[in-house]
Amino acid sequence: MRHRFTLVVLIGLFTTLSAAPTLRCVAGKPNLLIVTVDDMSCDSVGAFGCELEGTTPNIDALAAAGLRYHHAHVQVGNCYPSRNVMFSGRYPHNTGVEGFYQVKDPDYPHMVDLMKQGGYFVAIRGKVSHSTPYQPYGWDADLTILDGEKQDMKNAESYYKSTRRGIALAKQAGKPFCININISDPHKPFYAMGKQGAIVQDENVPSRIFTADEVPIPGFLFDHPDVRLELAHYYSSVRRADDCFAAVMKALRESGQDEQTVVIFLSDHGMPLPFAKTALWNHSTRTPWIVRWPGVTALVVIHKFLMMY
Repeated sequence: MRHRFTLVVLIGLFTTLSAAPTLRCVAGKPNLLIVTVDDMSCDSVGAFGCELEGTTPNIDALAAAGLRYHHAHVQVGNCYPSRNVMFSGRYPHNTGVEGFYQVKDPDYPHMVDLMKQGGYFVAIRGKVSHSTPYQPYGWDADLTILDGEKQDMKNAESYYKSTRRGIALAKQAGKPFCININISDPHKPFYAMGKQGAIVQDENVPSRIFTADEVPIPGFLFDHPDVRLELAHYYSSVRRADDCFAAVMKALRESGQDEQTVVIFLSDHGMPLPFAKTALWNHSTRTPWIVRWPGVTALVVIHKFLMMY
């Protein structure tokens, strides 16, 4: 059975768990931090069985502190429709967003609308036009642009700044926050990889660089030096995405609101290589969905363990 990450699932998580008397561990409305990575296969994450050691130490730490959904799938293998499914709870043929185009005047509620109605400050960083039926939509803040300057989508420090700004703006507004941070990696261009496999200068260096001789070859690809080279750049970009995630979590911890924040992590679809992205194979739609709700998800894990005996 596939678990679909949609607004329906999100609201179900909030309403069901917060209503349960034994699970009321978060006073008031919790904040919500949704972090996505772009074009990352589920099994590129260590906590989901990556064969290459050290790809995602910070994402793995989130998984260790939360719930992992091992059979979660997005509906489609490309970004624009996938993200609109996430935040509308509707299939692409019901959102109208079946490709890379805008749909004006949607006749259905969107996460932005519902969270604002619930009293939240709603902000986004990256993938702005991809995450709503049309742009500009009703976000309270676009954190992609800070002080009039568009942020470098491959730079970890910029994600720290954007997250910190979003949390600060919510505090100024006197509201809990719902922030969607969309990390660009490992979407192409991969780290230090130019056209036709050329090695180029890249100032955004990941904390670990993988080599062609150590990367695993997915079963749907063949072992060839060019394939290995591209996979090495891909996995180095996965590590850079993990660096960006670490920067986001650093900003959250420094805000003092870590314990009051539900963190949701996932990828929009699989790696940008043949038989993964833009297809509907397992590697196309399986996503590393993690939910960490301090004081709540831990109890769910314990409950599931006890139910086994």
